[in-house]
Amino acid sequence: MFKDIKIRSYSATGLAVLSFLALYFGQLYFKLFLFFISAVLFFEWMRIISQTQWIFRGFLALLFATFIIFTDGYTSSDLLFIIVGSIIISSFSSYFNAPSFWSSFGYIYILVSLCFIEYIRSLENGLLTILIIISTIVVSDVSGYIFGKYFSGPKIFKKISPNKTYSGFTASISFSILWFSALSLLYSSHNPVTFIILGLFITIFSIIGDLLISFLKRKTNLKDSGIILPGHGGLFDRADSILFVFFIFLPFSILIGNLNNPVQIILG
Repeated sequence: MFKDIKIRSYSATGLAVLSFLALYFGQLYFKLFLFFISAVLFFEWMRIISQTQWIFRGFLALLFATFIIFTDGYTSSDLLFIIVGSIIISSFSSYFNAPSFWSSFGYIYILVSLCFIEYIRSLENGLLTILIIISTIVVSDVSGYIFGKYFSGPKIFKKISPNKTYSGFTASISFSILWFSALSLLYSSHNPVTFIILGLFITIFSIIGDLLISFLKRKTNLKDSGIILPGHGGLFDRADSILFVFFIFLPFSILIGNLNNPVQIILG
């Protein structure tokens, strides 16, 4: 167990440092970072949903990543790229007998999430907001993994993710809310009740994002989305929760009328 945690820690730390540097320096560095991870994520997504050859997946991944270059975060023109790109991806997928719906959904899912992260990064205190959200997700994931491994116990989602236990789920909720509340006390003007609600929102949707990918992998008999991260598997195995939280955060911002500055939702 501890050897596995050590390997996971090394690869996760490397990814975390690279991600932080890209976020911190922003602009061209962050754009290149998004290009790279979007290509990897879509390559792994196509591996999850179909058994197409890696050359086809690589071609679509590069095509997909190209759209990231032409986005400015979250503007009206991005909607056009999303629509056009979805049609192109769907067309190519059909030609190579890959499921068109899931191909298009993956394109929209990944692109919208990454574009929204880029948009938040461009705002005042955007970097802090992103770090608070991602660190809360990481605390949820790590605490759930450690407590689930150490205490084990009854499984909570046997058919979708057999490694998920009630002890791990409880730890994920508890520690992530505590972490988010502690950061909110330092940086946010919200009241304690809002701390808990927002922390719970982030944690629940991060778990749902993880379960979504687990469900799709189980349908195609895959254990991991890829091999790029030792101890973890693929990049999607680590980014699934983060992508889903930001994917949901966008319509949530629209719903409460705060799309122009979603930073206020987290920091007040």
